[in-house]
Amino acid sequence: MKEYKVIEGISITELEQQINEYLKKNWKLQGGVSITYNRGTGRHEMFYVQAIVK
Repeated sequence: MKEYKVIEGISITELEQQINEYLKKNWKLQGGVSITYNRGTGRHEMFYVQAIVK
């Protein structure tokens, strides 16, 4: 059975660090990086996300 996980970071550097840790544990990338904004709080925060599978 495959496992699926979505990794989230508040910067591209943070996301890269997390992805590299999961890649060392034999996880594989699923698709590309997505970027989204959180506009509901009045602060325009960006989030970077990447799906991974194992």
